[in-house]
Amino acid sequence: MRRALLVVALVGLAAGGCGGPKLAKVKGRLVTNDQPMEFPPTAAAVVFTPLNDGGTPDPSKSFTAVVNEDGSFEVLASGGQLPVGKYQISIQAMGKLKEQLKKFGEGVSPVRRDLQPGPNELVIDFAKPEG
Repeated sequence: MRRALLVVALVGLAAGGCGGPKLAKVKGRLVTNDQPMEFPPTAAAVVFTPLNDGGTPDPSKSFTAVVNEDGSFEVLASGGQLPVGKYQISIQAMGKLKEQLKKFGEGVSPVRRDLQPGPNELVIDFAKPEG
């Protein structure tokens, strides 16, 4: 009898784990005209803000990834995974870098991407932000 209860409990736990939320692992790099960019240490961050069904960003659920000196970034918070779906992606910069990035105009504006389950490798090109 105990054995039967144990089997039922284990099957229930296994079945419960199958229906969890789908998650996306996100990393990428910032470039301009397909060329790598260099950044001062900890001077920039990529911010991922989920979009609701109406396409409006929900800043209360944002995720941030620090931009490395070579322009690469990776979301590490929340175990490095985000819920799948559509996101607004923006760049936050500090100090002199903020002024330097203004020369790219629209390239600094938020872009939108659809994050899929599993690995997502993003390339955000300041010269072609929607590409």
